[in-house]
Amino acid sequence: HEALYNKGIALRKLGRYEEAIAAYDASLAIQPNQHKALYNKACCYGRQGRAEPAVKILKRAIRLGPNRYRELLKTDTDFDSIRDDLRFQALIEGKQRSLISGR
Repeated sequence: HEALYNKGIALRKLGRYEEAIAAYDASLAIQPNQHKALYNKACCYGRQGRAEPAVKILKRAIRLGPNRYRELLKTDTDFDSIRDDLRFQALIEGKQRSLISGR
């Protein structure tokens, strides 16, 4: 899983987001609770301007490492294209339930 995760990192840095997502998926198939792989997969979606999958995956990453990611989301440039999305803002503020799950 580490090799696949590292492959995802390399592909992401090259801007090959779909291939990076596939590498993260393969890594997560072996080790499903890798919060780093989840977060970096969400970064790929953020770079593509795809808020819905990014938020869905970030929700899971935050559940696994809450203190680490909520603060990082505030400044991570990978999410600049979705920063104004209300669901993304809810993640940063810790209001996941109301805006993301519809409750």
